[in-house]
Amino acid sequence: MLRRGVSILVATMSAVSFSFAGAPGDQWSERFLALPVADSCRMYLYQLTEEPHVAGTPEDYETAQYVLEKFRSFGIQADLETYDVYLPYPVRAQFQLTQPIQFSGPTRETGTARDKDAFASNLMMPFHGYSASGHVAAQVVYVNYGLPEDYEKLAAMGVRVKDKIILARYGRSFRGVKVKVAEEHGASGVLIYSDPADDGYMQGDVYPDGPYRPETAVQRGSVQYLFEYPGDPLTPGWAATATAKRIDPSAATNLPRIPSMPISYGDAEKILRHLAGPNVVKGWQGGLPFAYHIGPGPAELQLDVEMDYQVRPIWNVTATIRGSDEPERIVVVGNHRDAWTYGAVDPNSGTAVTLEMARALGRMMKEGYRPRRTIVFGSWDGEEYGLLGSTEWVEENKSLLAANCVAYINIDSGVSGDRFGAGASPSLRGLIQRLTGQVNDPKSQEPVLHRWWAQQNEEKKKKTEPNWSKLDTLVVDIGDLGSGSDFTPFLDHIGVPCLSIGFGGPYGVYHALADDFFWMNHFGDPTFAYHATLTKIAGLLVLEVADQPLLPVDVLAFARDAKKQIKNAQEALKETGVEQQTMLDDVSAKADEWIQAAENATALHLGQLKDEELREINKRFMAIERAFISPEGLQGRSWFKNLYTAPGKYTGYAAEMLPGLRALMSAKKWSELPREETRLLRALGAAVEATRQIAVLSEKGQNH
Repeated sequence: MLRRGVSILVATMSAVSFSFAGAPGDQWSERFLALPVADSCRMYLYQLTEEPHVAGTPEDYETAQYVLEKFRSFGIQADLETYDVYLPYPVRAQFQLTQPIQFSGPTRETGTARDKDAFASNLMMPFHGYSASGHVAAQVVYVNYGLPEDYEKLAAMGVRVKDKIILARYGRSFRGVKVKVAEEHGASGVLIYSDPADDGYMQGDVYPDGPYRPETAVQRGSVQYLFEYPGDPLTPGWAATATAKRIDPSAATNLPRIPSMPISYGDAEKILRHLAGPNVVKGWQGGLPFAYHIGPGPAELQLDVEMDYQVRPIWNVTATIRGSDEPERIVVVGNHRDAWTYGAVDPNSGTAVTLEMARALGRMMKEGYRPRRTIVFGSWDGEEYGLLGSTEWVEENKSLLAANCVAYINIDSGVSGDRFGAGASPSLRGLIQRLTGQVNDPKSQEPVLHRWWAQQNEEKKKKTEPNWSKLDTLVVDIGDLGSGSDFTPFLDHIGVPCLSIGFGGPYGVYHALADDFFWMNHFGDPTFAYHATLTKIAGLLVLEVADQPLLPVDVLAFARDAKKQIKNAQEALKETGVEQQTMLDDVSAKADEWIQAAENATALHLGQLKDEELREINKRFMAIERAFISPEGLQGRSWFKNLYTAPGKYTGYAAEMLPGLRALMSAKKWSELPREETRLLRALGAAVEATRQIAVLSEKGQNH
């Protein structure tokens, strides 16, 4: 069953007119750039951050109602959609240091009288979403960032972690990876803290005098094993509706089996000071003012975590502007709304941007604007727990979106400073570079693209500036997308090309009490000018993808990126020293075919193409992205369908390119490589064929 927010698309398809009206003039883009207002973003953020709003709580529901009413006030059809998901809240999350001193934690987060939100009475205790319940007592071992290579160093030193409580610091990987690796090594429990070397006083002044993490601030967060599958743990692959079939929690492979909790570096200091054993190896020393030791002992802890697991409602808000010429084709722009505390940066700076974009588009609609394709806004819930709202929505509307969604634009933590950054599918990287050249940075008054390049190259002694008037290649680094935000189900499950954008900065209060309006108003974006600037960039992206008759995707860039990733895999295999017969040369040759086909398809004469031909070409563009979607999915992680990119099992958020192939290489399963290489050959062959068809259709149009 289709959700209400997109059902309008199929209800009107039989009445669609296929007349070609040409590309919209620049006047709508110019008009849009004149509309975003910083003070509007400030007002939205103030309202959205009035109360802490963890997913599924009454306060969270109030933010859903606020966003719903705002969309409707802008003249945009909007709906509230409920999913019923397996969601834990904390009953207890505490620890006690029993040897060699007595200390009970966690210490309560403290704020300042200058910040009214520092004294919230309805703030949940710091906890890890999806931690297992349990009461354990054991000695402590410090494991640095808790990555697989850290455990290898411990093993080389003869330090065992089995049946111990692990103390790890945040950073370098998703916290769920830290718990998973500890579980795999037989640890009985996990504490994770933010070291002052990473986001505290060693980086600069701490809140309330600066933007960095103070002594009592805690990084909350989920430890769901997102790299197994995201979304509701009990409905993997299908939507968590009220009547959905649910698996038993014991069968959910994305749930941890050992207890964990987050603590502050003030509390971690009490433990680290009482660890003996060898000094830490190079790179493991943090910022606390003493030499770190690994343990185990003499520090001993009791860890007591009790979680209340229940099926609880969460609420998405979707808003739809129906397209005029291609209403069945969908551009989705999304941002999550739930937060661990107030969520001024994460995520509601992005929500403020999304609302201001909707307000501007609503104003344009009153002036006669209609997009060529349908625009859907998604205000997702439950992202912090494990991308719940976006994943359930995609799973419920999988067939429709796989057939019709042309792109997904993601805004999560929209603004925490003045440094623009983006991650994107290869086919959309040129688009974001081009459009950031059309919006000025508030501080430099130069195009955002120029400052973006300068910030990326600021440490280079000799900098040769690009020719800004002639950009036909990428001059900025744009990251690969793996997981960690709401683009994940679109990219990794159904093969929709994605963009994720935002302005970053010295954001030391991530997931802490101090991620509130005071922090944003003093440190993140005091004038809210960067909120307005991000609105302009995001809006131009939406207009471009929604309105251009020919989808603005770069197939040649995608093909060249594929060649690069295959070459990287070949070199990595060579470095293993294993004499293994592979088909990677055949895979590489197929990528060369794709590059040649893409070069032949780049000279499309838009003005000579009929509307039916444009639609057929766009259909092939979409088929290229979907070519890498495998129905059976990755081995052992069947929810992840994309053979081109996925989060690595031990990277958490970070992308692993050609993930099926890379997983076999990491596991040294050489005999299974041909199966994965065959799948890649098949996917590349489909991409080549779709690209060749684009060239044929283009040539046909030129011969009218």
